[in-house]
Amino acid sequence: MKAEIIKKISSYNKNLDKDKISRAFEFVLKRYDDIEANTNDLNRVLDLLFPLKPDQDTIIAVFLHDLYLLGFINDDNIKEMFGNSVLNLLLSLKKLSSLNYAENDKSSQVEILRKMYLTMAKDLRVILIWLAFRLSKMNCLDVVIDDIDLRTRFAKETMELYVPIASRLGVYRMKTQLEDLSFKYLNPEEYKYVSEQVDKFGKSRKLFIESISNKVDNLLKRKGLDVNVHGRFKNIYSIYKKMKRKNLNVVDDLFDLFAIRVIISSNEDEDNEDLVDRLYAVLGIIHSEWRPISSRFKDYIAVPKPNGYRSLHTVVLGLAPKDMDQPVEVQIRDSIMHREAEYGMASHWVYKSNISDDKVGSQSHWIKGFEKIHQFFDNELSTIKEVELDVFKDRIFVLTPRGEVKDLPLGSIPIDFAYAVHTEVGHQCVMAKVNGSLVPLDYELKNGDVVDIITKKNNEPKLRWLSIVKSNFGRNKIKAWFNNLNKENNLKEGKTLVNSQLERIGQPLLDQNYTILKEYCSRDLSLSEREHLLEEVGKGSQLASDVIRKVYPYEKNLSSSSKPVVYDPALLENQNVENLLKNIVVGGEEGLPLKIANCCSPRLGNKIIAFVTRGNRITIHKSDCNLLHSLDFQRIIPAHWKGFEESFAGCRVGIKVVSEFRVGFIKDISAVIASMNINIIDILIKPNCTYLLLDLLSFDQFDYLLDKIEQVKGVLRVSKVDSFR
Repeated sequence: MKAEIIKKISSYNKNLDKDKISRAFEFVLKRYDDIEANTNDLNRVLDLLFPLKPDQDTIIAVFLHDLYLLGFINDDNIKEMFGNSVLNLLLSLKKLSSLNYAENDKSSQVEILRKMYLTMAKDLRVILIWLAFRLSKMNCLDVVIDDIDLRTRFAKETMELYVPIASRLGVYRMKTQLEDLSFKYLNPEEYKYVSEQVDKFGKSRKLFIESISNKVDNLLKRKGLDVNVHGRFKNIYSIYKKMKRKNLNVVDDLFDLFAIRVIISSNEDEDNEDLVDRLYAVLGIIHSEWRPISSRFKDYIAVPKPNGYRSLHTVVLGLAPKDMDQPVEVQIRDSIMHREAEYGMASHWVYKSNISDDKVGSQSHWIKGFEKIHQFFDNELSTIKEVELDVFKDRIFVLTPRGEVKDLPLGSIPIDFAYAVHTEVGHQCVMAKVNGSLVPLDYELKNGDVVDIITKKNNEPKLRWLSIVKSNFGRNKIKAWFNNLNKENNLKEGKTLVNSQLERIGQPLLDQNYTILKEYCSRDLSLSEREHLLEEVGKGSQLASDVIRKVYPYEKNLSSSSKPVVYDPALLENQNVENLLKNIVVGGEEGLPLKIANCCSPRLGNKIIAFVTRGNRITIHKSDCNLLHSLDFQRIIPAHWKGFEESFAGCRVGIKVVSEFRVGFIKDISAVIASMNINIIDILIKPNCTYLLLDLLSFDQFDYLLDKIEQVKGVLRVSKVDSFR
């Protein structure tokens, strides 16, 4: 066993002190009569911890844990033989073992949770060791505890205290196992009933899940993506809760018993923005193949869960076989996010100070805070003190009356807490009690506060809440509520603006189904997506002119003549990335920070477009790139090689100006055109209508010219015409 343990630690820790580990192991062997039984117990605990890559002090603390609690080794011996860090771990573990769980006493349970979170703040390793020992004991509870009542009490303590801690840490592997095992002893009949159904269901649907996984895998592999696709079942306790919530008696009646996971290969050094764009590209590919249920889409990458969980969740129709046509949940993440999903913030404990904020977000503040605590205890060894150190910097822990913990930004108010509990609780909150006393909704919460939200049916969010809430998720929920309220107005305004642009260029106006927007940026948009695009125009998030230019490119729509594109021979010979980037024009601008897309590697002469990543960087793709149709079309902007504009000969276009009659009108119109260095080829004046044939210097002048003419006094409407003589 010793050699195996050393081998496992050495695989990820090259600086392992093998002698120190050996001394600890030998110390244990000498003090146990039943060596085999105790080494089996240690093995179970270590097997739970090894996926987290624990350091050697954690391993030694696991070895010595029982001996230290039984008094076989004292503080001085530990300090002398294994050092301060091991002693600190054991002191904290001893302190946790002295906590007295009082069944049905919520205030007592909340106080225990407070102390456990304080311990976690001082050293995350302590709680993870504690969870591993608890799960190991739960796995063999029948053997460890003979008395049924004691087993039930132990299981209830696990469900009420240990499951919330594992959930907050995001260590879902431990959390789901602790839940199922607690459920087994707390409700043995229900556990047996559900587990038997799940076993039966699992056997009959295994091929079903494999079939769905293969469909998704084959689709993404055809698109050139390196992914791992597999399915997983929900754990027994979560299935039981869902059945209770929906008043169902049969597992078969549940649709979302399993999820398909799509995991993209990644590494710690990979560009985070490119990686995120690939995840959204996978989402776009899946949505283009199977119809999504928009109300079931969850973006935990843009807005991660409070415990740091990041993933894209979508539910689609049409993926399941025709004889079992039911919704299928698909989760999309990279391999680093997947490790975090399995082990939460504990997945990073081995990296310590090397963590970067852009990789693990708010989790990095936790881990860096833990490092400062380690340093404090190395200097102050004598005893673990109840010190008030703000290791979380910008985070606070707040509890519900039932002891559930909510992690909020520093400065949060009861409204933030209400939205963290549930969206509807947030919408309907009218008052709050903090530690039993009524407080206003803008009261600033503190670490350890117990908050009870008072709601009122039919209450609605207030606009002023947006200026006082601190949490992003709270702000987003309030915005979403008001956006939905204004949806019809935004859609109406968007249609008006787009129709105005269509009229400008002489194209038919929008029909009932917005058909002209169906094929947009190489994507086939559904009716709901077309409506969403018009809403964005109505809100001002998208310019109507940009939308119309993507539907009717001016190069095709305006009557034009141009010379062939001629490139500099030196540029053709030297197509390194740096040289290429210098010769790309994006949206009429040069010298922008750009990046060549790895997926299609465009070269000089290829037709190109620019894509603005979610980190606001600009990536250059070929206009026929395989991934392009799955990217967010709202982030695509025109791009071309520099030589194109240099060889452009202009375009000839006719416009019609409808106006009120007044003296000096033609003079004012001509002045605007001349100020833009545009040549008037022909002019025809009719009552309340003026026709002009113009030579534009570039396509980009068209919108700007019409905007300027519309500002002239008396102008009612300006539009493109094909001829007027």
